[in-house]
Amino acid sequence: MEHDFETLVERLKQRDESAFNQIYAQTHRGVFSMIASIVHSREDVEDLMQETYIKMTTQIYSYQKGRNFFAWLMQIAKNTALDHYRKYHRIHIYDPQEQNQIFDQAVPSESPTIEIENILSTLPPEEKEIVLLHVVAQVKFKDIAQSVNKPLGTVLWLYQKALKKLKSTMEKGENV
Repeated sequence: MEHDFETLVERLKQRDESAFNQIYAQTHRGVFSMIASIVHSREDVEDLMQETYIKMTTQIYSYQKGRNFFAWLMQIAKNTALDHYRKYHRIHIYDPQEQNQIFDQAVPSESPTIEIENILSTLPPEEKEIVLLHVVAQVKFKDIAQSVNKPLGTVLWLYQKALKKLKSTMEKGENV
């Protein structure tokens, strides 16, 4: 990402709201993709995005000038999503009275969004994260490498590997 984040960070430290808006406009797709690769509920993703940007503004003074701001922000997003996942992933609420309602409902036809989510769910989390960051957020591979703390070659290899898996899944017509 070729953005002048250093200037925006300095302006943000001075509580310049337009600097925040510019940072958000340039990074929200990446933050969304990072969180969505870990947390699958749209409502949770939106809540965690808000939490990520709140953390960014409160921790902005810990950002070291000259570092990759985008990678720093992606790390905040990733940690926020992982914390949420660890806290809520294993909690399953079961209401026996709702059991009959669940089985009585007609099964709706799958939407394209559900089908895409099913196909993406066949990927390991690391590969899914890289695919979402590159395809959805249009993040460059070198920036992805920094945000996931892996060499560029490894990120490229994982991306190609993921694409082959996705292609194979789509050709087979598998749905998870």
